[in-house]
Amino acid sequence: QQQRQEAPGAVAAASSAAGGPPPRRAAVAMVLRVRWSDGCSRPLDLPSFRSGELERDAGAEGLVELLYILRTAREGDRWSGQVAFPGGKQEPSDRDDRATSARETLEEVGLDLETPCFRFLGCLSDRPVTGGGRKIPNFFLAPLLWLQVEAETPGLRLQASEVAAWRWVPLRALRPERVTFGLIVQDFRQPQQWAPWLPQTVLSAFEAASFPAIPLDACATSGAADATSDAGAAFNLWGLTLMATSDALVLGGGTARELAWPPIQFRSTWANFAVAALCGAAALRRPHAHRPRLRHIFALAALAAGPALAGFFVAQRLARWVSARGLQLSASFSDLVLSCAREELHSSVRAQLASPSDANASSVKYV
Repeated sequence: QQQRQEAPGAVAAASSAAGGPPPRRAAVAMVLRVRWSDGCSRPLDLPSFRSGELERDAGAEGLVELLYILRTAREGDRWSGQVAFPGGKQEPSDRDDRATSARETLEEVGLDLETPCFRFLGCLSDRPVTGGGRKIPNFFLAPLLWLQVEAETPGLRLQASEVAAWRWVPLRALRPERVTFGLIVQDFRQPQQWAPWLPQTVLSAFEAASFPAIPLDACATSGAADATSDAGAAFNLWGLTLMATSDALVLGGGTARELAWPPIQFRSTWANFAVAALCGAAALRRPHAHRPRLRHIFALAALAAGPALAGFFVAQRLARWVSARGLQLSASFSDLVLSCAREELHSSVRAQLASPSDANASSVKYV
């Protein structure tokens, strides 16, 4: 909580203060637990967990795990079939985000977070809710952190209409090197909406987009009997859930790099270059939110230096052209002057020849 950069609900409060309609909110529970490598169950020593040093007992090591759910596939639900945290939309009866996350978690997976078995740790910054590749106006998500402090995890009961499976994933499996960009959306139309004036050849480079994702295979779990409800279910962590996971890991010191950064990639090399430059600009503008990466800074520097270099080369070519044209004009002017001089001389000679006299006969002969 001490490392958070924004107060909970700050984004939504700013939107409401701007005179817009009251924001809609949703809250999810990021439930953590500690499993021991020897398979034994122990109550959690909270000071050791907060200090980042879990006690070792008889050579056993504590592994921190995070609970994910796989939502049931339903027609008309834009988030169906995706990996998520237990949670949902805020109801009028909920007094705050904490009440929403606790109620939804109890309904969806049967865990009562308000019992002594769990401890509320705090909440992360709000994130705008997205769907179909775009932000939903005036809709915000509040991720809340909970920790299991008792030795045994209560049994999970799935709400079949909402949840298809659950899985406890060790934090060590959520590493930047496991991030892939294999999740491809073939019909990505955001650039066409943002800049319809661009040529079609440019817009076509942005049609097939790939987003960062981490496959949460059953083999990546701790191997405990209650690690997952369905070992064959495909858990593909991406989108808003991956971003919330990245926020928690970065703030908690689990990783120095964001998992969902860059947020998108394309097949076109120059389109990815533009994305890298935008990432570099975002990192310089908000260094507390995005850790700058060297390749993004280089891309931004190259993009900023590009117009300057282009202007330099254009000016150099223009100077050469003007210099060449100047020499041509100078030569043409000299030829014109010499031609006029010769014409004047010939006219003078013809005049003298037309009226010869003793006085100018010698000059005519000299000419």
